[in-house]
Amino acid sequence: MIRKVILQDLHQLAELFDQYRIFYHKDSDVPAAEKFLKERIEKQDSEIFVAENDGKLIGFVQLYPIFLQQE
Repeated sequence: MIRKVILQDLHQLAELFDQYRIFYHKDSDVPAAEKFLKERIEKQDSEIFVAENDGKLIGFVQLYPIFLQQE
């Protein structure tokens, strides 16, 4: 199932986000990932969707809005 993230997903989401960072050769830092994601969720400055299977998060996508300047 694909759905929008909720705050209760934060710990599992931070674990996935940390694995994403490790894939791109960044240091593991789950607490920093959790803090970053919590801020994004609370400030609503990005949209995060998760893929869930049997209660376990197995993937995510994070979307950032682009604001175009009108002339």
